[in-house]
Amino acid sequence: MNTFFNLVSSDAVKRSLPDTLSRFTICCLVLAVCLLSGATQIFAQGSAEQDLKQGNYAAAIKVFNTQIATNPKDQTAQAGLLQALYETGQYAEVEQSAKKFLIASSASQARLWLGEAYAATGRYREAIGEFERASQRSSETTVQTAQPIRLQADLRRAEVLHLVGQEDQARVIFESLVRYFTTANPQIAPEITVIARALNHLERYKEAADLYLQAIAADASYIEAQLGGGELFTTKYNYAEAAEFFSDVLKINPNNARAHLGIAINKQIEGSEGVQGSLAQALAINPNLVAAKTLRAMGDMEAERYDSAAGELDQTLHINPNSLEAHAVRAALLYLQDRTADYEAEIKQTLAINPRYGKLFDTLSHVATNTRRYSQAVEFARRAISISPRLWEAHLKLGIGLMRLGRDAEGRAAIETAFKGDPFNVWAKNTLDLLDTMRDYRETQTGSFRIKAAAKESDTLGVYAADLLTEAERALTTKYRFKPQPPITVELFPNHEDFAVRTLGLPGLGALGVCFGQVIALDSPSARPVGQFNWGSTLWHEYTHVMTLQMTEYRIPRWFSEGLSVYEERRGRPGWGDDWSLTNLKAFADGRWFKIADLDGGFMRPRTPED
Repeated sequence: MNTFFNLVSSDAVKRSLPDTLSRFTICCLVLAVCLLSGATQIFAQGSAEQDLKQGNYAAAIKVFNTQIATNPKDQTAQAGLLQALYETGQYAEVEQSAKKFLIASSASQARLWLGEAYAATGRYREAIGEFERASQRSSETTVQTAQPIRLQADLRRAEVLHLVGQEDQARVIFESLVRYFTTANPQIAPEITVIARALNHLERYKEAADLYLQAIAADASYIEAQLGGGELFTTKYNYAEAAEFFSDVLKINPNNARAHLGIAINKQIEGSEGVQGSLAQALAINPNLVAAKTLRAMGDMEAERYDSAAGELDQTLHINPNSLEAHAVRAALLYLQDRTADYEAEIKQTLAINPRYGKLFDTLSHVATNTRRYSQAVEFARRAISISPRLWEAHLKLGIGLMRLGRDAEGRAAIETAFKGDPFNVWAKNTLDLLDTMRDYRETQTGSFRIKAAAKESDTLGVYAADLLTEAERALTTKYRFKPQPPITVELFPNHEDFAVRTLGLPGLGALGVCFGQVIALDSPSARPVGQFNWGSTLWHEYTHVMTLQMTEYRIPRWFSEGLSVYEERRGRPGWGDDWSLTNLKAFADGRWFKIADLDGGFMRPRTPED
């Protein structure tokens, strides 16, 4: 069975990680799915229940309605109907039906689903109240269902309290659920799954993973445990095994929207194809799944389809006006559009929902990084940490951002904090390992440049790089009438995987060099076989990026900056730069070249490796 160790090259990893979590892995979005997920499937009896379990929602709804018409007090049929409606995004119908059932009886299952309808549509205070009442009145149901309902209601109340920033109150409830586990030793899957989720919120991830597996062992058909495991493993970076959980869900219920969303999130994080297809499947089942619509809007925004992203967000916030994730993405969109007044209003509105929602600024830091606004990315990360000190991904973004500004000592301190808080974070681990490797690098200073290279290569490369960079600076600053802010740090890596980790945090990058505006990182000649690439040509190319990024205050489109770098690279020396390839010619002949409006999206989300 794969573990998250398999995600990292052995050449790039030396720092010890915690014990592997068998099948263990925010974004920002997985936590939202978990927090706003539907209540557990407590019953599975008869054909209607079987249809529900297998995702035949229309058939299940029809039979449940017939059963309720025959026996209006059939709580099993009521719960099944409410779940089927919820799974298909019919939140208004869930609310209407639950209230109708509660007129005749104070059944806790109906209250539980009423709370879910409120939570899904952003009425968090009402949701908290209904979950509390469901817990208090759970004894009015059958003996077999009373305890699972109480536990589920308590869990959901704590999750919504956490969602709106009442973290201390939520923690008390999560801890009480764990105490129940230690004293009562529950054996049924619904109860075990509730405790696993509570442990996840308490950052006791290994125990949570173990309990998800225990719940699955108790009842392999109980998909809430499979979903919880997949979502947990995603947040802990074990995407391969998270995918196994989601696949197991779809074997039982091919129409589970959360599973399709989980697969989409995994594909999006890994940069693989099929994200939109999985999102489309999720939204075909539940067209009102806020997390899926928010992820789609994020993709549109990153591809610079701003109108499409705005339309998707409008629809999402119509469903749930208080969706924190949707508000965060809207704030990011307004930031990219330079709509300052609207952006500031969006920030204020989001923090009114949850004053401790650091993911707002973490999202902004991510977007600023993607658009190469590294100084602003650092400031956003600091703001995220200031209101959410335990948001470890924000500490990592702060550290990586500082390193991209050439402030390695500060960056290392932030990354160490991130790794201490979340020792499963492979990006933090790899970067710290790289910094350990770079302790013996030597620095050559000349004019505007600080050139860092491995000790065995520094004496030779330092001289050559200094001469070439000085020549490039003289030629390009004269031509463009602009002098970049010094110092410019140039890092030369004899191991290509170290270069990849410096750039992305993970091995496997195919590029030869990368420029962050103030810092250039690239392979040294020894990182590649002789004759495979021109080191001087690459360095000239990357220095041109320094020019174009800084002189436009990092606002130049990727395609334009890349085009200018290729142009100047070819003018630097005869024979420099790549020639046309058969692949390029064939793509042109087949009409597969990107339009200018789509070029930046092609850089961020290429359709194929050749793109």
